[in-house]
Amino acid sequence: MTGAHAAWWVKLGLAAAMAAVGWMAGGGTVGTADAPCLPPATSLDLMGVEVGPYVGQRAPDFTLPDLGGTPVQLSSFRGCPVLLDFWATWCKPCLITVPEIETLRQKHARRGLKVVAVNLDYRREDGARYLAANGYTGFIALWAPFTEARAVAYLFGIQAIPHIVLIDRQGIIRFSGPPTLLTEDVIAPWL
Repeated sequence: MTGAHAAWWVKLGLAAAMAAVGWMAGGGTVGTADAPCLPPATSLDLMGVEVGPYVGQRAPDFTLPDLGGTPVQLSSFRGCPVLLDFWATWCKPCLITVPEIETLRQKHARRGLKVVAVNLDYRREDGARYLAANGYTGFIALWAPFTEARAVAYLFGIQAIPHIVLIDRQGIIRFSGPPTLLTEDVIAPWL
């Protein structure tokens, strides 16, 4: 095998490994348009930034399983802007805002935007069926028994859904509220 031929195989192997990691992190979907998470362009000293549920604070870290049961940790998306969406299929306003969130995800995926969707349904299959039926394959969908998922919502001070939290590349909360108030003007500076 020549040196050039060996280098080609190494590049192919690295590309396959990166695709597999993206597939696993994306809840089993490969989004070719999705950009990888990169270190933030500016570095803040986060040691003095309090962890909490409010805008300007560091987002609390948590781990919940995706729909396949694989644990997903919020901090694993550091370096990417994240829309953390709390929703359920029994919530009619949620079903109205999910397509809007998907539009934002598609529009900004090349800039690294990730949607981590914490499903508050009592049964995993309810959320999974809704996402699949509507083609929302780019969401990183998380589900755990209701008390566990609700505990994560409480970490973010959430009392009602739908509710979305915009987290910047460094893990700082930049918006928290109803998805209908998350406009392009709000999200653009953090992409």
